[in-house]
Amino acid sequence: MQKTEIEFELSETIGYSKRHERFEAFCAQCESTAEMAAPLVAATLTQSTEREIFRLVEAGKIHFVEADRVLICLKSLTQNFSEVAGG
Repeated sequence: MQKTEIEFELSETIGYSKRHERFEAFCAQCESTAEMAAPLVAATLTQSTEREIFRLVEAGKIHFVEADRVLICLKSLTQNFSEVAGG
């Protein structure tokens, strides 16, 4: 009996439309207008997961607003990830 192995390599590309998934809104914690995005977009931008984004929200490390849905403050997200990368 002859055995054949076949390997598949899968890759995934995620795109988003800046105009439809990123918004400007007032962030009370930043005390200024900031760009906001859905958790999935924030995860994509940081090459992490939505779960990690929600962990950061719960830990108080990134800001968010909650209206019809949760929006992440990209200003605080950028600051948080640059601190992690910088040390």
